[in-house]
Amino acid sequence: MNVIPIDDPTDERLDPYRDLRHEDVGKRGPLFIAEGILVVQRLIVSKYNVQSVLAESIRVGDLEGLIDETTPVYLVNRSVIRDVAGFNFHRGLLACGHRLKFSSIETLDEVCTPGITTLAAISINDIENLGSLLRTAAALGIFNVVLNRRTADPLCRRVLRVSMGAALKMRFFDLHQPLQWFLANQTDRRWQTIATTLAPDSVPIEHVKCGSQPKMIVMGNEGEGLPISIQQACTIRTSIPMAAGIDSLNVAVAGAIALYEFTRKDRRPNS
Repeated sequence: MNVIPIDDPTDERLDPYRDLRHEDVGKRGPLFIAEGILVVQRLIVSKYNVQSVLAESIRVGDLEGLIDETTPVYLVNRSVIRDVAGFNFHRGLLACGHRLKFSSIETLDEVCTPGITTLAAISINDIENLGSLLRTAAALGIFNVVLNRRTADPLCRRVLRVSMGAALKMRFFDLHQPLQWFLANQTDRRWQTIATTLAPDSVPIEHVKCGSQPKMIVMGNEGEGLPISIQQACTIRTSIPMAAGIDSLNVAVAGAIALYEFTRKDRRPNS
């Protein structure tokens, strides 16, 4: 390994790791940060290039056999990490990756095959919710995610942490004009778009019939849900029946239920 000791917290080679507590989750620059043993290891073996790793001495061994010899591993003590990151960091391992450009929404047809399910996240800006949704999607075999530009950065440090690195496995599609795309799909009918909603005239989730057509599960903002215009442009509007007095679910919980329900038949042998 290319281990380089650094004891000066002002060293410019540490600049990508500075002030992580105040990261701007809406600003998607060329680099992103992974933290913790599992997420850093998953970054190293992912499709993303690693610019550098920041490690305490007790964590260097966790990189053995994984890291490329040309990638610098900056060896620092805990106080240096604390000074650079801006908080008392205890995980002992950080890595900096180079972003890949999101796929154009026009290339979504490349994955439009029978039986496939895609997740669409529309203006989901809570970090924990987005990370949980991506982790659930990966667990259920969903690796294509459509995002509009009001959705939080899926590669920000905290999303990666909550998703346990599952976000690194995803292919992201840039839905820059959401309503326009859903209206076009309403005409083309390439995707069966399933809007999750609390609307009283929605279809209970257990009554939705999907078949083998490509499906897109569409989840909306935590507070406002999906815009009515997008709901109306979807193939189906569905809801999760709840007991009297409970009016909604956290979007990560609702998403987990919907994703499980609409991938259940696809996971059955000989279905």
